[in-house]
Amino acid sequence: MNLDLVIRNGILDTSGEPVEVGIADGHIVAIEPEGLPDGAQVLDAGGGMISPAFIESHFHLENALIWDGAINRSGTLREAIELYAEVKKRLTVDDIVERAGRAIREAVAHGTLWLRSHVDIDHIAKLSILEGVAAAREANRDIIDVQLVAFPQLGLTRNPEAVDMMWAAMEKGCDLVGGMPHGERDMDDAARHIEIAFEIAKAYDADVDMHIDETDDPYWHSLELLAEKTIEMGWQGRVTASHCCAMSAWDDALAERVIDKVREAGISVVTNAPINLMLEGRELPHPKPRGIARVKELIEAGVNVACGQDDLQNMFYSYGKMDPLEVAVITAHAAHLSAPHEIQAAFDMPRYNAARLWPLPDYGLKVGAEANLIVLDARSAVEALRRQPDRRYVIRKGRVLTETRTDVRWYRPA
Repeated sequence: MNLDLVIRNGILDTSGEPVEVGIADGHIVAIEPEGLPDGAQVLDAGGGMISPAFIESHFHLENALIWDGAINRSGTLREAIELYAEVKKRLTVDDIVERAGRAIREAVAHGTLWLRSHVDIDHIAKLSILEGVAAAREANRDIIDVQLVAFPQLGLTRNPEAVDMMWAAMEKGCDLVGGMPHGERDMDDAARHIEIAFEIAKAYDADVDMHIDETDDPYWHSLELLAEKTIEMGWQGRVTASHCCAMSAWDDALAERVIDKVREAGISVVTNAPINLMLEGRELPHPKPRGIARVKELIEAGVNVACGQDDLQNMFYSYGKMDPLEVAVITAHAAHLSAPHEIQAAFDMPRYNAARLWPLPDYGLKVGAEANLIVLDARSAVEALRRQPDRRYVIRKGRVLTETRTDVRWYRPA
């Protein structure tokens, strides 16, 4: 057996059993407890976990790392959108490529090899932001796969100029159709917003990924409209609903009804806990809502739930480090995921759960799959989330992209 790369002294991400992995021609060709012959390159996992690489399910590349001069004084989503509306007028292709490249490299070093980015399409930016993000995707295609979502953040019924640009965006390289129906005037306009998006999706045979009900206002339940339209169009398994914050303000009867429809529609939900914990509830009295989707209830109902970074040090969110483990552990805190099976669910959100919504049918640590792997200095899901340890190696298509080692030196007191 001629192997290009062998990983020794590792454990399986699913069972913790000892394992060696053999890679040839960019694919996994052998998984054995021990005894694989040496390859051209041999890596020592140091007893750590060998896992399929991470997936960033929801991000905005074009406004990553916009910080100076764009401070959100109120901390609200409303002010963030207003600030960005002014900033986006000044964005250039070179600027987007540079900042997006920094965000991507940080993500890759943390083990992310797939990233879905929402691109603003509206009367302000027109298609200029798409040009920049498409250039960033091309510039980094050797280290990461990027999906682009055409995102009409300022609406479709109240911003009709964006409708034609959404069609043009799909022609110019967007992969998915996005939306933000709760940004319209009312639920009737939200229904039309969703209808327009599905018209475009059907024409391009594209999946749909919408920002849904990112608000504290329980009036908004456009998630229900999205589920009903998904079933009507036969788009089950091809739709993602991101944020879904109003769900935390619904009464239990409405939540149960909508979650049932979401499950029936095969919609995946992406929760963006770090950002929504920061943005939601700003102007409400105490006790303040948690401001995120009902993650625990969705999981218990059998809905596929992933998590996303969403933003990186900008007017929407001051923090972030492009680490899916940080996002997953914040999600676990916000959603009260503390039992062992819930911890495993949180760990799988940026892995197997995200692979379902991408979709990545060959995702995983299995013979025949493309060798997109990380070696994680952890022995279990809880250790991975609790410690957020080094990604000792990040491997894409059988090639080592990064190696990270943090050494701690102890000195005995005199």
